[in-house]
Amino acid sequence: MSQEPEKKETKNPADRFNKVNRKMTIVWTGVAVLVVLAIALGIFFASKGSAPKQPAGSGSMEGTVIINDDGQKVLVDDEGNELEVLDENPIDTIRQTGNSNLSGVQTDTGSGTAGTGEETVKQPWTTLNDADYGIEIRTLAAGYDGAFLEDGSDDEVKNVLALLFKNTSDKDIQYAEYAFAVDGKPISFKVSDLPAGQTCVVLEASRHQRSTSEVLELISRVVAPVDMLPGSDKVIPVINDDNTITLMNTTQEELPVVRVFYKYYYPDENTFVGGITYTATATKVPAGGSVTIAPSHFEANASVIMGTGVYEQ
Repeated sequence: MSQEPEKKETKNPADRFNKVNRKMTIVWTGVAVLVVLAIALGIFFASKGSAPKQPAGSGSMEGTVIINDDGQKVLVDDEGNELEVLDENPIDTIRQTGNSNLSGVQTDTGSGTAGTGEETVKQPWTTLNDADYGIEIRTLAAGYDGAFLEDGSDDEVKNVLALLFKNTSDKDIQYAEYAFAVDGKPISFKVSDLPAGQTCVVLEASRHQRSTSEVLELISRVVAPVDMLPGSDKVIPVINDDNTITLMNTTQEELPVVRVFYKYYYPDENTFVGGITYTATATKVPAGGSVTIAPSHFEANASVIMGTGVYEQ
């Protein structure tokens, strides 16, 4: 039994690896390591939802909330005209929403935390260590060129700022978000499902362009460590050569909804690519039977299944 993917393919999945070649250079402290990431992601979604419209407040107009060039959260109309400034001080707001106690954070240049310690000449750093959560972050030698992964759009981008996250703790990271200030403007990096000891190349969420001179100053972070990433023993996922996944029901009851979670992975460098974890869904998996699905972003030779879950809906 098979089911259609939630977002149908518009092209042959086999064409993906011939569509886009992506090259990145990753630099560890004191050692330059060339990493060639060649994952073809040329498929665009057949349909994309528009940005949600959110009310700005009591009695105000509705529009789309964005971050403008000044780093402010603003409300804009359908033509991009600013209707209302919602947040005059985004850096201060972000500092209050996460863990802004940065006493356990160090960088190799002594710069990298916003509003802490003495004001000195700030220098770009290459390594940031967060001892509170066991996370090491390293800068890359070049911007990212290729399909933008973090929002599922696969838009082609150039020179997007990317960082290499490493989980140096003995716990898995279910979710982490690191917010930085760059010239007074907020940027953020989000990563989910990062096992202990593993690394992941994460693209900046708003597609911020990389500059060699700018200093990333950590403002705050939210980190959710777990003893083990969630999963279900009711389902065994099997990866097929045609970029499909077969979900085998090990129980004697029908499973109403099964979700499978997966990430892109570059095996030559033992590195995940993209902070995002993709989700694919199957419904009504028969007792003792199976369902085969074709997830929109799944590549059999470039993806790793992070877990499965069984749900009522």
